[in-house]
Amino acid sequence: MLFLAALLPLMAQARNNNPQDTLVVNKPTKVTVITSDSAQTIYIQGKEGNPKYAYRNSIQLVDSNYVSTSTIDNDFNFSFGPFGRKQTKPQKYPSSETTMNFFVGFNAAPGMPQAADLHPFSSWEFWWLIADCGIYPWNSHHKFTIGFGLDWRNYRIKGDTRFTKLDNGTIGLGTYPEGASPQFSRLKVLSLTVPIRYHFYPSRYFGFSLGPVINLNTYSSLKTRWKIDGTKVKDTSKNAHVKPVTVDLMATVDCLGCNFYFKYSPCDLIKNGYGLQFKTLSFGIFL
Repeated sequence: MLFLAALLPLMAQARNNNPQDTLVVNKPTKVTVITSDSAQTIYIQGKEGNPKYAYRNSIQLVDSNYVSTSTIDNDFNFSFGPFGRKQTKPQKYPSSETTMNFFVGFNAAPGMPQAADLHPFSSWEFWWLIADCGIYPWNSHHKFTIGFGLDWRNYRIKGDTRFTKLDNGTIGLGTYPEGASPQFSRLKVLSLTVPIRYHFYPSRYFGFSLGPVINLNTYSSLKTRWKIDGTKVKDTSKNAHVKPVTVDLMATVDCLGCNFYFKYSPCDLIKNGYGLQFKTLSFGIFL
């Protein structure tokens, strides 16, 4: 027994001299020491030549004895409150991106006389947003964009009423010749568009945007088709006297990967003094 008692200090000294209990980390990136009444934890993140290196050592006092646990991980990915580190490199802000979208929807015309019998689901809109340049100023939840695109809108009416253009340029509604079999009458508008929007993404599954769209209306025309006595008749007119600039109020919603848009213009489409007056509204989906 006396021999064993004399041997124990030598064993302890040999244990302390064992190189396996000595850890040397050259030029650590970060060292964090957390101390409480019953435990102390040391975190080492990164070292010379290996920025992903990680070491953790925990010492706990249990029944007057120290219990030490250590882990080494060359691909450190644990999280411990503010001391954790993400697996991927964090995005720096502000950051920017440029996207392209294609919108397909339907048109309505609030304020147009009921006699026009405009059919929204026969009145298409095709909008190619060629470039939408955005910036994330603070984080990935907020974005501001300004874009440029081409928009084609078609307002189509059926029934016994059609679009007309008088000799003085006035745009109005008229009837078909007696005995005619109407097919359709439509007003077409081509525009260069400049949308300016704010986007908010509270989560990866939901987001929305709001803002104005400036329409530079570069071309417009009227077309009407009907049959009479078995003969097809087409009546066309260029320049429907639409306003050169109109503004839409736009909203988009992105929910679980499904994208919807809505636009409403408080501006009358036709110039003042040229007859028919109505607002424009469109809605649909986009990619």
